[in-house]
Amino acid sequence: MIFSGNKHKGPRGEPMPEPNEGLPDTYRLSGMCPRCGKQSSFDIGGSFPITFDGGYSIHIADNKQQPTYNEQCSVLICRHCSQGTAVIEEQWIGETRAKDSKVGGNISWRGLHWWPLPNSSIHSAIPPEIASSFNEANRAVSANCPRAGAVMARRTLEAITVERGVSNGTLNQRLKDMEVSGKLHKSLADWANEVRLIGNDGAHFDPIKNVSISDANDIINFISELLNYIYILPSELSRRRNKK
Repeated sequence: MIFSGNKHKGPRGEPMPEPNEGLPDTYRLSGMCPRCGKQSSFDIGGSFPITFDGGYSIHIADNKQQPTYNEQCSVLICRHCSQGTAVIEEQWIGETRAKDSKVGGNISWRGLHWWPLPNSSIHSAIPPEIASSFNEANRAVSANCPRAGAVMARRTLEAITVERGVSNGTLNQRLKDMEVSGKLHKSLADWANEVRLIGNDGAHFDPIKNVSISDANDIINFISELLNYIYILPSELSRRRNKK
């Protein structure tokens, strides 16, 4: 499991999944591949403009005018699985979005949306109502909506407790009951409670307690691990045994 011997701690001291590098774009050609789910490096398959700002620039090679643009679509090819991911990117100048920049600087392109969505391929062993909530959490985080993603991750966790036959009391009490009964390993129970707390932060307005994209990615990683532990690994083990 990704928690074993992990020194990465959350804000409340809880063990956290190993951090990944996020999703790739042409600014940073490394990260998690949405296709295979592995940390990888990427090649640029091509880019083309999609949102124009109404101005024109002179193309130095042939002295022709061409429209300027501030968003593009790029195809990145994973060096692990050799599959392509489409990334919608916006232009940055230095460390400021080009739309907001008033000065010059180095131009880069940074990702906004990715296709396919990360974790969009859900194992058949995961119950449909749980898969639906988790997919929605992934879509929200991929669209840079961490609070919405945190709320849906919490909903996914609640759906898991119900499916496991623990439906009485608050979510906090359900998680404790699952830990006591052995349905949830302590390290998983600790992090499940963290998902609950971050989900609460996303659902209730508090200018001090906010949900960052890093928070949202962490709990998405944890939910993936939890689904793997509860549903996928037992299903795969059963499948292998039935082959014999």
